Amino acid sequence: MQKKRIEGIVPPVVTPLDNCGKLDVAALKRHHEYLLKNDVAALFVLGTTGEGPALAQEIKEDMIVKTVENCAGRVPVLVGVSADNLEDYLKLSSFAAAHGADGIVAAPPSYLPLERDELLEFYRILTCEQGLPLYVYNMPAMTKTEMLPELILEIASLPGVAGYKDSAGNFDNFQTVAAELKARTDFSVFMGPDALLGKALCAGACGGVNSGANLAPQFYVGCYKAFLANDKAAMARCQAGIEMLQKIYFFRENICCGVAAGLKYALQCLNIMESHLTRPAKRIESEKVIEDFAEYLAQEFDI
Repeated sequence: MQKKRIEGIVPPVVTPLDNCGKLDVAALKRHHEYLLKNDVAALFVLGTTGEGPALAQEIKEDMIVKTVENCAGRVPVLVGVSADNLEDYLKLSSFAAAHGADGIVAAPPSYLPLERDELLEFYRILTCEQGLPLYVYNMPAMTKTEMLPELILEIASLPGVAGYKDSAGNFDNFQTVAAELKARTDFSVFMGPDALLGKALCAGACGGVNSGANLAPQFYVGCYKAFLANDKAAMARCQAGIEMLQKIYFFRENICCGVAAGLKYALQCLNIMESHLTRPAKRIESEKVIEDFAEYLAQEFDI
């Protein structure tokens, strides 16, 4: 079991697909190398940004195997196992463990929301019946269940729970959790929403799981390093870049769907991958705002 917490920026990796809907293995390799050369702390696959719950089982398994293979021990690999029933969580967790992953990330089941005591039992079972460190994922926009600080702290006390990713966007609740867990050197507290990264680091987060780090890890890793160096000016510059990046997300009515679509199109503009989404979602075919931002990144960071 992992003892030292993960600290830094952990991209929730997008899943590159080819025009047949299969995993684009060559594009995944290019993307991984791009992220790793920019000092990310770990890779998180099959999350919301990676379209995880929408992917076929074969693609999920390929994504796990190829990510572990590409990382080759350079950084930890975390696997999203969110589903609609407990047995599927356990099945994918077992596959991840058998193929070299370092941890699992689990949001609550979404189709039939659980009550408080049931949520606590859900995470207790996950820690008892699979062997990887568990990261709790609070994502009410997708699960219809918001876990409040008191419950998060109770779950965090379970043996085997190694971290918490907050994508609820309620900063007061996040701050409460971060303050209570700040002294635990074996527990990672991550901020999800990109625009809150700098504020969260100052409040006690040990890093971020930020979608935009797929595209511009330089901004996110730069913000984290500037925070460690107490360089407020550099931190502000990086945060400004992060906030500028947000404009690529708003091309779908549902922002959560727009994140993957916008990122994949921007990464296509940078020749890293194609912009195909999981069927039947429609990819972005052309959007000048995203094209201009990708061109800016290419010049700024020599991509």
